[in-house]
Amino acid sequence: MTAMAATLRQVPYFTELDEARLRTLAASVRERRYDAGAMVLVEGEPCEGLGFVVSGRVKVFKMSAGGKEQVLRLLGPGRTFNDVPVFDGGSNPGSIQAVEPSVIGTVPKAVVASLVESHPKVAAAVIRVLASRLRSLTLMIEDLSLRGVVARVAKLLYDYTQGHPALVEDPAGICHHRLTQHEIATMTGSVREVVQRALKTLERDGAIRMERARVVVLDAQALARWSAS
Repeated sequence: MTAMAATLRQVPYFTELDEARLRTLAASVRERRYDAGAMVLVEGEPCEGLGFVVSGRVKVFKMSAGGKEQVLRLLGPGRTFNDVPVFDGGSNPGSIQAVEPSVIGTVPKAVVASLVESHPKVAAAVIRVLASRLRSLTLMIEDLSLRGVVARVAKLLYDYTQGHPALVEDPAGICHHRLTQHEIATMTGSVREVVQRALKTLERDGAIRMERARVVVLDAQALARWSAS
């Protein structure tokens, strides 16, 4: 199996494809490299196909007319983006930016459509993924409208302890998050100064420890309690 075929095996849509079909699919993929900070695609532009992360990490975000950023998701290897316009024919619904050096693959829309029509398991996977995205967006709306900033920050950090791709866990079981305070702010609909105060509140409670540019989670259950407040 080629390296690209092995990567495609990680993509939820294609896990059920056999090796021969994965190799054929891999041959259709357009692969590009991006430096940290480079734009992968821009909201409103035509959709070229289904994007997925081969390596590195990207963010999906919306930008208001006033320049305020709302990060919707952070994606690591095997995660897809621009799923919706692949199927509804619309333009890119959000912008994608590399947050570290990244390699991005794109499967042309026509290839995805053909797979959905010819492979029921691919079609079922599409339904599962899009349903999961809808659920995530519903929960985000709930967070932004019903939770305070401390609760939103605590929930974000707690969710990362439950296996988010951006999480790195050391042998002692302590979770070191690669999220910056700016990223936490943009993901919780807040600003950096308010997030700093929220993190200090969680640190005083013993839930986390601040170490320079990173957050170390000490008590995940304490975060869960804060997120429910």
